[in-house]
Amino acid sequence: MGKNSLKKYLPTGLLGRTILILLFPIVLIEIIIGIAFIQRHFEQVTDQMSEGLALEIIFIRKELERNIQIGSHPNSLEKIISELGRNFGFDTKFTPNSDLNLENNVVFYDLSGKTFVRNINQKLGPISSFDLSDPRTVKIQTLVNSGRLDLIISRKRISASNPHQLLVLMIVATILLVLLSLIILKNQIRPIGKLAKAAEAFGKGQFINFKPGGSNEVRRAGVAFLAMRARIERQIKQRTQMLSGVSHDLRTPLTRLKLSLTLEKESQEVKDMLEDVNSMEAMLDEFLEFSKVSKKEDTKKISIVDFLDRLIAKNKKHFKNIELNIILPLDRNFQIDGRENGLSRGIQNILDNAMTFGKKVQVMASKDKNNCIIQIEDDGPGIPQKNYDQALKPFSRLDQARNQNSHSGVGLGLTITSDIIRSHGGTVSLYPSEDYGGLGVKIRIPT
Repeated sequence: MGKNSLKKYLPTGLLGRTILILLFPIVLIEIIIGIAFIQRHFEQVTDQMSEGLALEIIFIRKELERNIQIGSHPNSLEKIISELGRNFGFDTKFTPNSDLNLENNVVFYDLSGKTFVRNINQKLGPISSFDLSDPRTVKIQTLVNSGRLDLIISRKRISASNPHQLLVLMIVATILLVLLSLIILKNQIRPIGKLAKAAEAFGKGQFINFKPGGSNEVRRAGVAFLAMRARIERQIKQRTQMLSGVSHDLRTPLTRLKLSLTLEKESQEVKDMLEDVNSMEAMLDEFLEFSKVSKKEDTKKISIVDFLDRLIAKNKKHFKNIELNIILPLDRNFQIDGRENGLSRGIQNILDNAMTFGKKVQVMASKDKNNCIIQIEDDGPGIPQKNYDQALKPFSRLDQARNQNSHSGVGLGLTITSDIIRSHGGTVSLYPSEDYGGLGVKIRIPT
């Protein structure tokens, strides 16, 4: 679960992932080097500054002890201590006959503070205490012969004053490296995007000009795509020509045979033969329709609601004996890019099947985030779920009660629909209708 939740925040594009791969080690290395350098820099600077400060405190303490030994008046001592403090930039105070009352207080992340306390203790001895809780000042208490010396020192006296400069330089360097990498990577990834766009368009039955470019590997992939596209287009053209030629060649002798049978004396045998001829003509019509699927048609903006209204109106006479339920919650302004004639042919095949095998038909249209969804359900005998994949294949002959081949045809209706929808980048799937008990067909078309 944690892995999946993290994955959704990661970039999905090649450019984003490449930048992440570059950025992560750069930032990690800079953090490691920065921490090590800053820590060492702080320690060295603090060592030098604290040593100098310790000498100044020792000097003040010795002067105080010398004046105490010669018996100077307390007022004189205070004046001497104050003057020495001003000279060194300290706030000083001497309290006779007093012990330390200041507890050591150093924040755990205060590296320079810890270094300072360690160095001062080495110079002054353990007769001192420190308070570094205030980021602006340092409070020090140290014992003298007959009292306690208090010092308040600016924090600038014990640590570097501009440590942020290194951090700023690191951030600026990282940004510049990322921007430079971004410019270079965009030029390298652009040919991949063009290749993906050309492949996506070809999958939808569209043709766009594409010229291989980029690195050797990307260029080779582009050349391979062009060769594959040309080979597929050639095969599609050959299939179309073959189906059209065979269908037209067979239609003439069938017409002659049908004419000859109509001139024969009416009998059951002649009647059966005429039915066979009519069935063969219907097969040829389906062959021709199958061959037309691959023919070029320009795409345009199609209002799904208007499109379905026209299609249903076209089939109005066929719905006289059919209970039709239409659910179209979509706005009329909702559009998709498609080839209207092809979509009309594909959805018509599904409607024909539904009206052939059912007495109740339901047509629904909806949308999700990225797709337009069209569902057609009926109350017919349906198809067993294990045969759904087989039903979408061409020339499939199902033995079940619902069989597109039990009536005239060769089992190309759903195949034609599937080809048309795939050429739009969509999918066709079958499912059992919960409301009607028959077959449901779901069409998804990208918006």
